[in-house]
Amino acid sequence: MDTVLEGATMQRPGAKTDLYDKDVFYIHPSEHSSLALMSSPLNGTNFLAWQHAVYVSLGKKMKLGFIDGSISRPAFGSANFEQWRRVNLIVTSWIWNSMSKDIVETFMYCASSHELWLAIQTRYERKNGPMVYQLQRAISAFSQEDLTLTEYLTKVTKLWNELSYLAPTPKRTCGGCTCGINKAISDLSTSTQLMQFLMGLHESYNNERSQILMQDPLPDIERAFSMIYVVEKQREIHTDLEGTPAIWLVRQH
Repeated sequence: MDTVLEGATMQRPGAKTDLYDKDVFYIHPSEHSSLALMSSPLNGTNFLAWQHAVYVSLGKKMKLGFIDGSISRPAFGSANFEQWRRVNLIVTSWIWNSMSKDIVETFMYCASSHELWLAIQTRYERKNGPMVYQLQRAISAFSQEDLTLTEYLTKVTKLWNELSYLAPTPKRTCGGCTCGINKAISDLSTSTQLMQFLMGLHESYNNERSQILMQDPLPDIERAFSMIYVVEKQREIHTDLEGTPAIWLVRQH
């Protein structure tokens, strides 16, 4: 059985329910006001990734409408007003808890979670043009250097994802399209990323890079990574053996 706590619909822990889909005011018992929406708070330089994490987290909780304004404030005294006010305050608290302490103090007096969100966007959201330029430049200049292969792919993938978020690959949406243009565009994007990945590899992988470029068709990023990763692991084993005292090598044989 559901209970009502201070205007928000609550439910006993462990009970199976689809209330998220039916009631935008539903708050699970584990979703207390001290909850943070992500582990990395807004620090002034990570707004793009932070904003995406907020969207994902609130979207799962069916609470995006409170920050984008689609769940409007009911009239004061109406049946849903107290429920809306409580959930609005909880969402506001979640956002506060997801910001660094020196930043959150400047957003403490917004009247609603929607107003808070608009204020954050006004301060930290930049025009796409300069950001796309910066990302393109960062991707072009990025190289592996002393990073492991996994670290290198992780960092460059983050840049690709941010660029895709700001400048998504166009898609043709005509009904029943059979020309294959969407696949061609996707393949071109994948090929571009492969070239960027290979260009940034450490020069010690020149032979492996040449072998990959000679393949027809070219492999995708995952396959290319796997091929070079095997080489990296083999080198690590060889390096470990070189550093092993001779007496131990004798004992192993």
